[in-house]
Amino acid sequence: MPVSKRLRYEILRRDNHTCRHCGTAAPAVPLRIDHVVPVALGGTDTADNLVTSCEPCNNGKSSSTVGADLVSDVAEDAMRWAAAMQRAADNLLEQEKPKQEYRQVFLAEWNAWGRGEGAARQAFPLPAGWKTSIERFRTAGLPAWVWEEIVDTSMGYESVKAENKFKYCCGIAWKQIHALQAEARSHLAPAAVNLTEAGATGDVDALAVETAILLWGQEWASFLPGPTPEQEAEFRTTAHEALASGRTPATLVQAAEHGAWFSTADARQALQHLDDQHTFTRQYVAHSVFEHAWHFSHGEAPTKEVLDVLWANCTQFYEAGAHPVRVILLDDSQHEQEPVSWRRSRWTCAGQGLGV
Repeated sequence: MPVSKRLRYEILRRDNHTCRHCGTAAPAVPLRIDHVVPVALGGTDTADNLVTSCEPCNNGKSSSTVGADLVSDVAEDAMRWAAAMQRAADNLLEQEKPKQEYRQVFLAEWNAWGRGEGAARQAFPLPAGWKTSIERFRTAGLPAWVWEEIVDTSMGYESVKAENKFKYCCGIAWKQIHALQAEARSHLAPAAVNLTEAGATGDVDALAVETAILLWGQEWASFLPGPTPEQEAEFRTTAHEALASGRTPATLVQAAEHGAWFSTADARQALQHLDDQHTFTRQYVAHSVFEHAWHFSHGEAPTKEVLDVLWANCTQFYEAGAHPVRVILLDDSQHEQEPVSWRRSRWTCAGQGLGV
């Protein structure tokens, strides 16, 4: 019977890809798996009777017997290898124990429910990948004891079909994990200080954070329940992170109300809403004034094509320091008698001068 590929690989690795007869190693010579005691003389295909042999040694050996020293050496290597494999298997089993124990807790709770009575009783079906899902919950940190309540809740809803019971359990489990994660984040959040303490210590960042939380919380409570301690902790943590990343205390305080308006407990998102609002305001104001100036300069409202171009460029024009209001004031106060074409020429030149 030929030696399996798996056993061949293990023998080669055990012998460090070196011929046990002459000591030549690969790739200098082709290597074979040789029987210490030939099959013709009763040798077996077990690891303690197999050895790595180069092709010349293997061809010269034929079915002759080998010395007792080599047989003893190979047998000793095989025993060491077997012991090492056993230790590896024991370690693997030790690693699997927590998985098995966690899975058994879930399975015991699941199998406590079923349909029918006596011998006709049947457990609710589990999907093919249920073990993988349970392992995800274990590694995510969901305690095993929580499964009793989760399974009982799922089974208690008769409106949930039997084939959807496990999916419903998973939904509850993920909610539990999110709640645990939120609480964990609150434990890691920077400690809260009151405004008096922050002001007394002169810590501008701490004062800004607590002021922002006060404004945000009051605005939030005016139209939403809360905020909860978890939401407040989330806002405080992300507020400190924003200051550490270079945001100014004044900007953080200004963004606090935006966080409440957009129902977010994350200071990063509140700051993003503030940035978006500033961008839109700059574009809208500049666009509106530009449109008004165009109307005064041309005697009519701009077309849609012109408006599209204005919207794309008016922010650049505004931030370049040439606000269209200056053109309007110039036309109204100093050149009221000039023809519209003159005013239009000045406006066009101003725009070209700025590269707009």
